[in-house]
Amino acid sequence: MSRPRTDGTQPPHTRTRRLPVTTWVGIVGTALAALIGLATGGVWTMVLMASLVVLATTVYGVLFRRTTWLCLPRKRTAAGIAAAVAFVVLIGSSSAYGAAHPELSTTAAHPAAVVAAVPSAAPTKHRTPTPTPTPTPTPVVTTKTITETLPIPFTSTTVENATLAQGSSSVTTAGVDGVETKTWTVSLTDGVETGRTLASDVTTTPPVAQVTTVGTYVAPPPPAPAAPTCTNGTYTNSAGATVCRPEVSSTAPSGATAKCVDGTYSFSQSRRGTCSSHGGVASWL
Repeated sequence: MSRPRTDGTQPPHTRTRRLPVTTWVGIVGTALAALIGLATGGVWTMVLMASLVVLATTVYGVLFRRTTWLCLPRKRTAAGIAAAVAFVVLIGSSSAYGAAHPELSTTAAHPAAVVAAVPSAAPTKHRTPTPTPTPTPTPVVTTKTITETLPIPFTSTTVENATLAQGSSSVTTAGVDGVETKTWTVSLTDGVETGRTLASDVTTTPPVAQVTTVGTYVAPPPPAPAAPTCTNGTYTNSAGATVCRPEVSSTAPSGATAKCVDGTYSFSQSRRGTCSSHGGVASWL
């Protein structure tokens, strides 16, 4: 007793051989031809049509040495034998069909007698044809898909910057509109739109918000000027301000306004009367 195989495959003798697609096509075509012959002329016509298809297939195999849907060997001997058998069946079915239908041959041999035997037709009555009502056309309903794009306006935001001067502003990021894609399913009746349904709504490109930077920095007030150091004392001028007295120095001291002819430096805050006791003004600072 043979043991069943454990590898999942069947023994060679249990495998079934599948017929190719061309064989099935040939079998179906031959069956259709035979059914047509059976419906039109009886059994012998069915045999005649089937043998004719087989004969044409075998002749093709003999001439071109091709494997036909009959799955015969490519040798011309096998195809020739099949062609001879099909030819014999074709001749035999033709003869049997002629013997079973002798009236057709008699009619073909004596057409005049058949015509003479046909009685004269009786006069026909002409009837007024009834008008055929015009059928109401059925509306044609179709659908199509439409895609449209719409802009998405961008938003604006403001950002404060403590390093920029108060009152100043600038656009640091330019705003860009986005893109919205809508897909509609449109219903058409005889080519005219009768309705639409939103199939999808997708943001294809998101908008970019515009950013404006505003400065908030406020500069502190400048420090008060330091009071001049007067090495030669001070005096009060006609405006009531305290002013350093002229002094002698190798370089112009801080706050000096003019150099006198005798080399002293004056701190006068008005040009009138400057260096009047020192020979006049040599140069203004």
